[in-house]
Amino acid sequence: MSLTQAIERVREADKALAASNPVPFPIPATGLEPLIAGAVTALGKGDWWVPGLRERVGAVLRDVPMERLVDGMAGARPYKVAPATPSPALRALHAVGIAMASERTTLVHLGIGSASDGAFHEALNTAAMHRPNIIFLVAVTPLGPDAPVVGQLATEPVQLGLTFGLEVSAVDGSDASAVHDAVAAAKAAGGPHLIQADLPRQQ
Repeated sequence: MSLTQAIERVREADKALAASNPVPFPIPATGLEPLIAGAVTALGKGDWWVPGLRERVGAVLRDVPMERLVDGMAGARPYKVAPATPSPALRALHAVGIAMASERTTLVHLGIGSASDGAFHEALNTAAMHRPNIIFLVAVTPLGPDAPVVGQLATEPVQLGLTFGLEVSAVDGSDASAVHDAVAAAKAAGGPHLIQADLPRQQ
């Protein structure tokens, strides 16, 4: 499957999920399709994927049936798709634990709000100490003045990664090929990585 086909499959799944009365409520993945497709297609079948509620539609790229995605907190264990957590930052800690237990590459999706939470910093510290094969994929979308909290992080996520001694990179999050290559490179290198994926402001 090409990346273009993967992006289209994610878009179709997003529409289907929104029409299926998802739990807890519809959270569209609009604008994240290239990021999701690039990340998922770069992972191996035995690797763990830890999405948020928005990203979970990408599980269709692992052939997870749509009915398994309606409940956003259910996960899909046979497909190595971890359930979302009520706290996005806590998801980072869970992902580090999965990577340490499985010894396989584990990729977790996060946003700029997650990076401002203490649990995210704990996850980076734990990853730096134990060096599991974990990839923190942090989507950074510029926040407009209408956002509930405009200023959430005093620095860039890549700077936090560097501070904790992780390998870091920054990519255009709207370029599926760039995301795919960055994830593939991090997976091949092993150890903890943080990839900052910059996205345009949503209109």
